[in-house]
Amino acid sequence: MNNKYHHIAIALAGVAQSAILIPQLANTGVCSNALYERSIKSVFETSPRTTADVYDGLENIKTGLQTLIQLLSSGQKEQIEIIRYLFGTLNITSKLLKNNDALDKIDQRLKRIASLYPDTNIDTINSNIEDLSYSLAGIYSDIISPLATKIKVIGKPEFLQNSLVQAKVRTSLLGCVRSAILWYQVGGGRLQFLFCRKRINNAAQQLLQDINTTI
Repeated sequence: MNNKYHHIAIALAGVAQSAILIPQLANTGVCSNALYERSIKSVFETSPRTTADVYDGLENIKTGLQTLIQLLSSGQKEQIEIIRYLFGTLNITSKLLKNNDALDKIDQRLKRIASLYPDTNIDTINSNIEDLSYSLAGIYSDIISPLATKIKVIGKPEFLQNSLVQAKVRTSLLGCVRSAILWYQVGGGRLQFLFCRKRINNAAQQLLQDINTTI
């Protein structure tokens, strides 16, 4: 997997996979537990050996790859919200990466949170999902959100006014930012959406084929 666009596709799929949680939460008050837990897990993967290690393997980013292919191929109306969250987090991440003080504060907060648990594996995350949601949401609202124009979340008021749903939305946005950081690190850039969509789409389809072949 030496192709640059394979790494770019993995990272963008990570952004997309966290982004799809936001309309789920905003409109129903719940989201896919498995994808939400993976999003949280990725936030704690700060020293991965490979791009896929951020997600503990390609198979855990399958939904994100499928979503990314849809976003790049169709542009249908139902995808507009996800595209907005994706671009919103790419924009705020570009500002975050220029702010070393904010990056240091995030690192310190993550280490402090991780120190409360014996391991930040999926079982631990599942068992402490509410506490982790509030803690990680605090990182997003305290450090990341003030860096740029706030990302407007659209949904049903009865869910958006719920404190746990709010925390999970912010935690999902933090998951988007984590993958967006990875995207910039592996050579991602905004002009790729204009000039390299086909390459990214082809890479995502190849990765999805590899996952299906392995399974």
